[in-house]
Amino acid sequence: MVTRATLILAAITALGGVTAVGAQSPLVSGARSASSATAARDVSGFWALSVDGRKVPQAKLLPRVTKAMLELHARQDVHAIRWCNPIGLPMMMDSGAIDIRQGPTTIFMAPESSLVPRYVYLNRKHVSADIYDPSTSGDSVGTWEDDTLVVDTIGFHPTHGVTSIPGGGFRTDKTHLVERYRLVENGEVLSVRFTWTDPTVFSAPHTYEFRYRRLPPTYEAVSMWPCDPYNEERAQFLGDPAPFRADKR
Repeated sequence: MVTRATLILAAITALGGVTAVGAQSPLVSGARSASSATAARDVSGFWALSVDGRKVPQAKLLPRVTKAMLELHARQDVHAIRWCNPIGLPMMMDSGAIDIRQGPTTIFMAPESSLVPRYVYLNRKHVSADIYDPSTSGDSVGTWEDDTLVVDTIGFHPTHGVTSIPGGGFRTDKTHLVERYRLVENGEVLSVRFTWTDPTVFSAPHTYEFRYRRLPPTYEAVSMWPCDPYNEERAQFLGDPAPFRADKR
């Protein structure tokens, strides 16, 4: 009786894929290599940032960035959270699980704690500043460098969303972010290195790393994070520091 496995083995042998009994077929080996390369270039999955997944040094800020300015941005951040505004970058990458889905032209990122997802467009240039409206997540384009996804983002809105950056500083309309995504630990951990530059905020590029752990395929994401700006108990807990004026020091 001829089985399906026998037919497959016969086809491989006819192509010269098997040279000896028990030897590995170059065709199969090549397919596995191609499959491994494809897997290394796919960051899809549910990812969670654990308590030991942050490595954030102190940012080097320009002398013009005062304590009053940092406190002002911190108060604006509370206001954005209080009123359930889209938080944007960088906070959307630092709160709750993230659902990442990669397609041939776009990578879709949906953090559980963000009302608005993020899109990374592959192999295209940035949209012209003449027609692009600045946003809390900016305009993100990605390219692959071997097994590393490099995401370049500009076009940030200077005041909308949560603007404070881990380690110090804040984003402005002149901010430039480069992220480098790479799978480590046999694909169970996603390493992301963030590098922020801004001629009005940082005296040197500010780089830190987050490591996200892969959640099981059975993980059920929260469909929508509950956020009610008119919940009085929540509003009193968070407070609302508006109007926004930098304190004179």
